[in-house]
Amino acid sequence: MKYEMTPQEKRLARTAWAVGLLVLLVIVLVDLGVHHHAHFEQDGLTFDTLPEFYPIFGFGSAFTLIIVAKTLAIALKRKDTFYADD
Repeated sequence: MKYEMTPQEKRLARTAWAVGLLVLLVIVLVDLGVHHHAHFEQDGLTFDTLPEFYPIFGFGSAFTLIIVAKTLAIALKRKDTFYADD
């Protein structure tokens, strides 16, 4: 059975996307004005001083966690009758 969104739900979804993208844009613009210090400079690594490193790192981390969670959900899935009394 396919779920069809009502016009109100479609409007709310578009609004949620717009607000999310607006928040993301604000975070990216604010991050451009922040001076970042290199935490691993003694090791010769200065990647954390690149502009927009932290938003990209956060997005990559969240994406990785979602992929791991989806994979675990598939791996740990049980049949609908798993707890049924036979």
